Amino acid sequence: MSVKKYKTLAIYDVVETKRRNKLVKCLQHYLIRIQKSAFEGDITPKQCKTLAKNAGSIIDPQEDLLRIYVIYDVGKLYDWGKRKAQPEEVIIV
Repeated sequence: MSVKKYKTLAIYDVVETKRRNKLVKCLQHYLIRIQKSAFEGDITPKQCKTLAKNAGSIIDPQEDLLRIYVIYDVGKLYDWGKRKAQPEEVIIV
């Protein structure tokens, strides 16, 4: 029996360095960094809930931005640039 995983993308803009570093550590525990402020990966529903709870508690909602996109079904990816995503790394937004 395989565990269902969600394609997940997290992007952030955090003002304060200490909070930003703490958030990066949290995101790196679940996802792969693809740009300075963007992470993606395949995680289970339980991991997704935990990630959202932990990451959301780190930011200051008055100053920072954190968005976590969860892709439940098949979609399409358009990819440009130096690093091409491998099929198992593809996240659809």
